Amino acid sequence: MVYTIKEYEGMTDDLLSFLLKVGACLSFDYDRFHGWTNFNVEDYAKKHRLMICYRDQKPVGICMSKIISNTFDSGVKILYQDLLYSEPGSRAAYLLMRDFIDFGKSNAKYIVTMIAAHTNIKKRSLERLGFKALEEQYIIEV
Repeated sequence: MVYTIKEYEGMTDDLLSFLLKVGACLSFDYDRFHGWTNFNVEDYAKKHRLMICYRDQKPVGICMSKIISNTFDSGVKILYQDLLYSEPGSRAAYLLMRDFIDFGKSNAKYIVTMIAAHTNIKKRSLERLGFKALEEQYIIEV
């Protein structure tokens, strides 16, 4: 099996099919927010970083991230991860995370990731990669 990571180059049938599958795994709110139909993938890719991991030329993982400025010092750049998803049983999560970290080391002062409700990444794995817990988030649906 050959894994490659590529920056988003445009929508293909394979990628669209993969993204629809990803959306259904991301959140119980996916259908309520109309999934990818309300999200402009092309616009995100132009403004931010959207990386796709392929295994034998089929998409198996996605990482979406952006560089943001620190609220109190606009000169301090932070690489923030919006989404990391990989198919179970693939090496995509590890490869995309390594790519994300390497990009952050070259382009930012801080790198921020998270563990979301349906993430299959464990806290211990992030700690091994050098991350430390910063805060917890809570939500109320209204």
